[in-house]
Amino acid sequence: MNENDWADLARELIRAVNDNGPNAAEIWSAVGTWITLVVGGVALYFAKGQLNEASRARTQTKELELEKSQPYVVLTMEESVGPEFIDLVVRNYGQTMAYDVKIELDPWPKRAEDEQDVKVPDVIPVMAPGQVWRTHWDFGRERIKSELPDRHVGKVTYLGINKAELSSDVILDWSIYKSRIWTVKHGMHDLAKAVRDMRDTHKKWSEPMNGGLKVVARDGDVKDEARVREVEEYRRQRAAEEAENPTQVRRRVQQEQPEEQQ
Repeated sequence: MNENDWADLARELIRAVNDNGPNAAEIWSAVGTWITLVVGGVALYFAKGQLNEASRARTQTKELELEKSQPYVVLTMEESVGPEFIDLVVRNYGQTMAYDVKIELDPWPKRAEDEQDVKVPDVIPVMAPGQVWRTHWDFGRERIKSELPDRHVGKVTYLGINKAELSSDVILDWSIYKSRIWTVKHGMHDLAKAVRDMRDTHKKWSEPMNGGLKVVARDGDVKDEARVREVEEYRRQRAAEEAENPTQVRRRVQQEQPEEQQ
């Protein structure tokens, strides 16, 4: 019932009271009707409120689900082959495709070695969920010696579901990397480098005319033991001579010292 229906009903009740001079039963019947109408109106009001609340909840749920389903593209600094090698990395952490990914930074990143701009595509057309684009930015030791700025601020813009225009803020700061202390952990990259060094050394070996490779072997333990015996024998002889004729030995030592100093 709308407002007009309520007004018509009220007028009819008043007319009935005035015209007919109702008895007690009719009055109580009218009162009961009024109470029923009031209760129904209150119930209708609260039901309408519950319906509106449910509608708002459904709308919020849809918005949250859409937001969760949107792509989420960020720009970060990450280690590459070692703790001193830092890459510039674009990554889609979202659950859906990102389109027309663009990067804005101020100042634009440069490498310390040649102070040339780090090359990044003007637009990355599509990035699938979990997809990564990366490029080498700089080497820590070179960066410390340079006067390039540490802090770079900007944003990444891209399109999501229903071509929604999305963005994420970016702050890249070299100062947090310059103050780090780390332990070098050798991995497959270091093993491959060692194998390449061995290969290059092997290429420098040359074979004689008769073929084969000459190898010189040395028994270090045997030679060391022989040297120790020689020194001990010399000390025994020197002690024996000094015991027999100490004056002559001291004179000979005095004569040998100037020669050693010369």
